[in-house]
Amino acid sequence: MQQAADWIDLTGKVAHVTGGAKGIGRGISRALAMAGAKVMVSDVNLDGAKATAEDIDGAAMFLDVSDRVAVDEAMAHTLSTLGRLDILVNNAGVYQEFGGPVRDITDDMWRTLWSVNVDGVFYCCRAAADVMIKQGNGGRIINVSSTQAVTPGVGVTYDGSKAAVAQMTKALALELAAYNINVNALAPGPTWVNEGAPPATNGAPPPPTGNPLGDTVADRIARLPKGHWGDPMEQGKAVVFLASSMSDFVTGIYLPVDGGWLTL
Repeated sequence: MQQAADWIDLTGKVAHVTGGAKGIGRGISRALAMAGAKVMVSDVNLDGAKATAEDIDGAAMFLDVSDRVAVDEAMAHTLSTLGRLDILVNNAGVYQEFGGPVRDITDDMWRTLWSVNVDGVFYCCRAAADVMIKQGNGGRIINVSSTQAVTPGVGVTYDGSKAAVAQMTKALALELAAYNINVNALAPGPTWVNEGAPPATNGAPPPPTGNPLGDTVADRIARLPKGHWGDPMEQGKAVVFLASSMSDFVTGIYLPVDGGWLTL
């Protein structure tokens, strides 16, 4: 008789996690490894990727997801190194220093952010889908979007890019369902990825600063229903669900893991 634990078991599966050097990417990589998957960790921060891989007995490589040729080579490298590719997690992204008022956004800032957050997701999805279709065993593609795809707060660059990822996910879910490839989007809410303990959340909303973008985020964090910041492993657990047979009939969804952020 099959046990419920078997539904979450990823033994024998191979995952590629982009942006796995730290933060949410490291949490996702750890969670997948804990569920039994062999993980290829890629990042522009190769030392960080190697540290993550060493921690989970995985493999590591340098990858700039905005480079189309490098992405194709990375998926081929995963295949040649680990033997197959069952799960792709598109976590690589840029955030800091790319938000703010539209009048402050330069052409270079816009292009740099979108080349990673949107072009990179597309390149990786295309390359991984090609590998999975040729394998003939289906697969899982999990794109990391954000709650700010729905409730903007950082600015048109980041928020717009994450909305694009959410819609891209739905379109790919329709196209790839015929190949038994499930495509879903993870939408992290406030997740503490820095050193040290996170600041308190629940309490009186902070006084307005006059910055409508910053005020939106600060106010929501102060009123977060769960009362605390999330941590990377909570995002990782959700990815394990989407990567496992627990979600065999789940595709095209946008899954907030946000402590209630979107209920506010």
